[in-house]
Amino acid sequence: MQDKLDLFALMEVRSQHPTPDFTTSDTDSSLIEMWLHGLSSDTQRGYRRCVSEFLSWVKKPLHAVTLADLQGWQNTFKCCAPHTQRLKMAAMRSLLSFGHKIGMLPTNVSMGLRQPKIKDTLNERILSEEEVAAMIETEKNPRNQAILLLLYTGGLRVQELCALRWKDFSARRPGGQVTVFGKGGKTRIVLLPEPVWKKLCKLNKNALSSDPVFVSREKDKNGKTLDQSQVNRIVAAAARAAGIAKKVSPHWLRHAHASHSLNRGAPLHLVQNTLGHSSVATTSRYLHARPDDSSALYLNVQTQTTFDATTGAIEPSPSKQQKQPRRTKVQANTSTLKCPSCKSSELQKNGFQVLADGNKHQRFRCKRCDYVFTPVLSIPNK
Repeated sequence: MQDKLDLFALMEVRSQHPTPDFTTSDTDSSLIEMWLHGLSSDTQRGYRRCVSEFLSWVKKPLHAVTLADLQGWQNTFKCCAPHTQRLKMAAMRSLLSFGHKIGMLPTNVSMGLRQPKIKDTLNERILSEEEVAAMIETEKNPRNQAILLLLYTGGLRVQELCALRWKDFSARRPGGQVTVFGKGGKTRIVLLPEPVWKKLCKLNKNALSSDPVFVSREKDKNGKTLDQSQVNRIVAAAARAAGIAKKVSPHWLRHAHASHSLNRGAPLHLVQNTLGHSSVATTSRYLHARPDDSSALYLNVQTQTTFDATTGAIEPSPSKQQKQPRRTKVQANTSTLKCPSCKSSELQKNGFQVLADGNKHQRFRCKRCDYVFTPVLSIPNK
């Protein structure tokens, strides 16, 4: 009997001293710090902002978060840009998965979270070769022009460019090479064409190997390393000067590097290595964003419209329709033919293509931009 009384007394004492709560805000903070450990400063800054927004919205510790909480938060930023939506949800999925994996969270509620289907707008951020050339040619400042050249020909990220030191460069006749320490702690070597290498060499005025390549002259006479916001302004100004009515950022030049090199026949794995993509699937997005062929080009379009044989433009037919005579399909006049991409008339024959009419039609390759096309059939009204 006495033993039972002692047991009840012990249980009463324990009830007055509950088990310590290991899910307080301090524990959440510790979990977040462990999760972010070893990530780049840019990734840490972006992830911290996303997690802070979520915790301020949900107003509960991480161990109490439910799938419904995540879905409710996801519904609040449907008006955000696609990249922002992906970043927010990727941050929370990563944190909750990490917390469950190390045993600090009882379950990983993000397992049931469905990512929204978002339209891929990569093609909207790819500049043409003519636009890139205009940006570089109109930039008169040697330092700024070298920045544009490196972002484009090297396919560098803006943070990779800002971190460059002269010791990262070495000569490789006829041009040179740059060693880039990039995203995810990966090091890659990028070869530079001779014109770009010569531009860079002119910037090195007895600089030490440890000196930054691109310095700011705004703060003091010694200068300091350019930050990303300054590079953003340089690229935006160059785009405006070139007459480009788009909000161009440094990353657009990286997109242009991938798209243009693939269009000119560079192997997919080589572009992947140059850009530092961890997966070839990331690089292949540029093939889908700007395909150089389509089944639509194999169709023999016959409508009540008039085709401009030189540009491929479609003009509306006259509003008043008269009885049309029997139409005869003829090949476009090659004497006035121009490239649909760059409008050059310097063309060479490049085999044949079978269209929907079952006949072979001559294909052409532009000597200036390497664009391959089959002229649109002209349908004259006689």
